[in-house]
Amino acid sequence: MEVWQWQQESLASRRYTVSGESGPIGVLAFGGWTSNDAEFSSERLSLHFQRQGWLEHDVTIRFKGEVVGMSKTASFGKTITTFVTGERYTLQGKTLNSSRDLTDEAGHVVMRFEQGDFSIRQGHISMNKEIPELTKFLLVAIGLYFKHLGQ
Repeated sequence: MEVWQWQQESLASRRYTVSGESGPIGVLAFGGWTSNDAEFSSERLSLHFQRQGWLEHDVTIRFKGEVVGMSKTASFGKTITTFVTGERYTLQGKTLNSSRDLTDEAGHVVMRFEQGDFSIRQGHISMNKEIPELTKFLLVAIGLYFKHLGQ
């Protein structure tokens, strides 16, 4: 199991940093105070999240301008992300619990997003070490993006 840390810069901030054992990994930053569009950038990649419509949580995910996936939030906060490769992941919270699990199509938990016991501004991400690196970055960015929208 691998663990990364995430931290929101301040309670009102729309910027999250992600770090691992060897230092900074990436940053998720939302555009403006009213926008739900965001960029996740790291040394390895830059992803753009664009929310469709006003009330929906349908999100297009782009890498280098090309669509790499779509996320759709269903009832009870369950979000299903489908990549253009056909892979599907589900992000869902637990009742009366601030953690969120990201599962693969077989229902196996591949990542868990948790916040600190006494702070909603920081937490950690536990993940399966067998996830390919680029998929790992993409899933971390998706989890933090929807964590922010769910606040």
